[in-house]
Amino acid sequence: MKKILCINTGGIGNLHGLRMRRLADGIRADVIYHDLDKTVSRWQQAQQTWQLLRSQQWDLVYQEGSGIGAGASLIRAYWSWKQPFIVSSGDPIGGFFHVTKGALWGALFGVYEKALYRSCKAFVGWTPYLTGAALQLGARRGITIEGAVDLNIFTRFEQSRRLALKRQYGIPDHHLVCGVVGKMSWNANHGYCYGWEMVETLKKIQRQDISLLIVGDGTGQAYLERAIPASLKSRVVFTGRIPEDEVVNAMNAMDIGFVTQTLDRLGLYRLTTKLPEYLACGLGVAMSPIPGFYDYVNVAGWALPPYHPASETFHQHCADWLDQVTWEEIELLSQQALRIASDRFDYGVLRPRFQAFVHNLLDI
Repeated sequence: MKKILCINTGGIGNLHGLRMRRLADGIRADVIYHDLDKTVSRWQQAQQTWQLLRSQQWDLVYQEGSGIGAGASLIRAYWSWKQPFIVSSGDPIGGFFHVTKGALWGALFGVYEKALYRSCKAFVGWTPYLTGAALQLGARRGITIEGAVDLNIFTRFEQSRRLALKRQYGIPDHHLVCGVVGKMSWNANHGYCYGWEMVETLKKIQRQDISLLIVGDGTGQAYLERAIPASLKSRVVFTGRIPEDEVVNAMNAMDIGFVTQTLDRLGLYRLTTKLPEYLACGLGVAMSPIPGFYDYVNVAGWALPPYHPASETFHQHCADWLDQVTWEEIELLSQQALRIASDRFDYGVLRPRFQAFVHNLLDI
């Protein structure tokens, strides 16, 4: 039986590891899983990966995530003994570092990105835009396997249970809850992190029946907390970081899920991992007008203003929209969201496509 090594660059417990295992489950091969040790340096990660690659002959290596701690060793293995590998990513590597760290870092990691894709046997993009970009950079084959959702976990609860969850978070039953789930990493260059646009928008909203539910942690939380006026603090709830089985509860306490991206070399290529989960919980999605909105969401959401999410223009346009949105509109979009989650993002739909692609690569 052929052997596949699956490497999760996100580390133990990371969502990339869950995706990797759920997609690979059922492949007709002997599959071994490895999660990078995030407590050590990238150099040590690379050394550990290299030793693992040399420990036996692998017919294929599947790397989930684009981390250099494993990717550099795979490039080296390809040029040493033509090790076949596939790499899956939800971000443009060079674009990510260009936007988050600056032009120099973007250029350096752009070189790594090109080397990685030119060395791989195939690329697995989380969006078709990433897949196309990888092929342009030199990947020989490609497929799009979007971020999927486990519909056995993420589902829409009955209304009575959803209201009970609102109360659990201290939110009145009649409040419209705008929510976001994600890592609140403060970007000083942009003056922004997830949730910032929601807090600033709340300051401009006229209606009094809107609350915010912000799920996650990170360096940006302190900035968000300081930005909230005393008069609005009761309408903003922070949960901190919570496990997957509790995220579904938080999402069911929401009415609108926010997916905000910058319209640049990073945001234009992405779909957040939380988008399928919002949809599966029946949330209409307020999303930046990136290609992914029109290709995947559209009838199940609202296009956010085409401005930077840290700008006052963006916040005012959002406030004007939320002051007018109705419960009837939210319910209509909820039904569309459930349909899209089932048709486009179910592991039961995406797993067979991924496995057929891998079986073809292995000639089995």
